[in-house]
Amino acid sequence: MPAHDGVAATGIVRAERARDAVGARAGRPGAHGLAAMRAFAGAGAAKAEQDAAGSGGPVRRRWRIGAPARAALGVAALSAAAIGLAASPGARAEGVSCAWTLAGTAPLRSDDGFISLRATVSGRPVSFLVDTGSETGLLTPHAVSALGLPPDRAHRTQLQGTGGTGWTVQNALLPPIGLGGLVLPGGSVPVGPLPAMPVIAPPVAGLIGADLLSRFDVEFDLKQGRLLFWTRRSASVACAPPPNWSGRFDTLPMRLDHGRPVLTVRLDGRPMTALLDSGARSRIVSVRAAERDGVSAGVLAADPGGINAGVDGHESVYHWHRFRSLQVGTERFARPVLTVAPVAERFDMLLGADWFSGRDVWISYASGAVFVRAAGSPAGAGDGNVPVVRDGSR
Repeated sequence: MPAHDGVAATGIVRAERARDAVGARAGRPGAHGLAAMRAFAGAGAAKAEQDAAGSGGPVRRRWRIGAPARAALGVAALSAAAIGLAASPGARAEGVSCAWTLAGTAPLRSDDGFISLRATVSGRPVSFLVDTGSETGLLTPHAVSALGLPPDRAHRTQLQGTGGTGWTVQNALLPPIGLGGLVLPGGSVPVGPLPAMPVIAPPVAGLIGADLLSRFDVEFDLKQGRLLFWTRRSASVACAPPPNWSGRFDTLPMRLDHGRPVLTVRLDGRPMTALLDSGARSRIVSVRAAERDGVSAGVLAADPGGINAGVDGHESVYHWHRFRSLQVGTERFARPVLTVAPVAERFDMLLGADWFSGRDVWISYASGAVFVRAAGSPAGAGDGNVPVVRDGSR
């Protein structure tokens, strides 16, 4: 039984971006400005499934950071005009150019629950973790050094971890980013460590999150190893709705929380709010939600688990618990083993990378829905009207 290899506890990093201006002390962030940084949910949950079967100025911008260090590239606001997207060739109504256009495709991979894509910075290849549960972004100190990025002496970022320890980090100036055929503007980005990341080539330079992803509809196709960025030229009712798929699929209503997709799922028959979080390595149930489901502290104490330390050294305890069922849309997981850990935000669950791995997932920020089908589904498969029951491993 793994005890620590899969980080399961949820860590919160509160961050606010300050500017060096009149020398006044930065104000404390309000509740709305507190940022979230949850540590990766344990890759060990999948293994447990088998084993259990047996400088101060006024605040300029608030940063919500998530696990393993919730953040994206600090990419500036994008527009179709800035990116130079081509006009769509197809439309339902004559004279209206509005069908979905593939703006770019980035190589995508998953390494033990770390979902990452390949990009370029100043022509040099890098990897970024893809975190739909992160509001913005982060660069690692090693990446800043290796890429020779200059510091942004006008901006720093205050971070605060789960243990309450706060510290200030320097921002760096990120040049334009090459991403799946797109060239995106850079900007001032906080620099800080990631609690965990895969050792891959090219090396991980940081995170991208909702500030970039929500400019598009994004399609996660891990089986084919690609992340697709879709856009449409018009909001006309004549436009074909997403996804640009043949065959059948499931449609899940979605709302956005600071740009992050949130679904309603059912755990043991109870409705739960779930953050769709590709930055978490597995599915996490908050301790609060588990308690509402009747899983007491005594029951959890008898379950396997471990201890994880966040970026500030604060330790959190996590457990792997077998629930009766989890239902996401029409797909039902029987007797799943899920990570139970503190989740500092108000979400009941995080749907992590282990959920993404077995299916194609289209997150439509434009239409407020998530579309799901089995990975590699042929046309006509994955009928959203027919319930699917699986064992709890995926």
